[in-house]
Amino acid sequence: MLKSWLFLTIVCMVGVVASSASAAPTPSGKSSDDIIQENDKWIQQNFGSSSDGPKSVINPIVLTVSLIVQIKNNAAIGSASGFFYGRGEDLFLVTNQHVMRDDQARDDKGNSAPIIPDLLRLRLHTDANDVRKVGELDVPLYKGKDRLWKIHSDSPMADVALLKLDSAAIKKRFVVKAWSKESFLPKNYPMAPGEDVFVMGYPLAFHDVVFNLPIFRNAMIASMYRVSFRGAPLFLIDANLHPGTSGSPVITKPKSAWVDDQGNTNLVTGTVYYLLGVHSGTVSKDLTGGQNIGLGAAWYAEIIEDIASEF
Repeated sequence: MLKSWLFLTIVCMVGVVASSASAAPTPSGKSSDDIIQENDKWIQQNFGSSSDGPKSVINPIVLTVSLIVQIKNNAAIGSASGFFYGRGEDLFLVTNQHVMRDDQARDDKGNSAPIIPDLLRLRLHTDANDVRKVGELDVPLYKGKDRLWKIHSDSPMADVALLKLDSAAIKKRFVVKAWSKESFLPKNYPMAPGEDVFVMGYPLAFHDVVFNLPIFRNAMIASMYRVSFRGAPLFLIDANLHPGTSGSPVITKPKSAWVDDQGNTNLVTGTVYYLLGVHSGTVSKDLTGGQNIGLGAAWYAEIIEDIASEF
């Protein structure tokens, strides 16, 4: 079994220069609350009341993800992406193992600089009818010295980690949607080599801070799907991805019909997405003669259900 740390160049966390206890940091250096206020003023000046603007005309899929800001000793130390997964009445945050703790991280000079946050800060919608209304949720990673998040017990090298959330409290305060095992691609639906998919997340923490919405990046299946690449439970995608997208879901694009492995055409009504995997990092230059070949790794979604069942 190939060690994930040897296979991947981890690109999850983005260094954060400034942070605020009440607002998530943005690449501009301003708090997202400041930018929201500035944009709201601009909307009012150019289009009249901001209440006339689009509020709820969004695809519910965006409510399944969140920007993750890593916090240590009350200071932001980086950012990543994550998404929600439901199992029965339970709700989980899914991201990469190295987002929770990265002992292999190095600074710009190549020196060892482990990234070990004590909590993750999420920024979530609070009003289903107004996507500008958001709130923050701090999720601790430890209780005393005990780790609250889990990885796959049989495949600890899989770069996927789950953190169980207070489902009732979150649903009472926030508007979130969750993937489930019913969201996995049916076993009899193949993914052809070269097929288009997409990744939804927060590259370099960049996103729509006014409406708290993620970025969508196009990708392509770059290895045989459902064949463990080099013996690891992952597949490759060809995509232009950046630090901050680790922990993002890899998702199928909507189709009007799926052709199963028996050649039967299955018509689809509505807009249906399937969760394929969890983006983790890029193929290490050590394996490609020092060249960046633009390939990323995604761990199969079924790993999520395995971990969730262990809570």
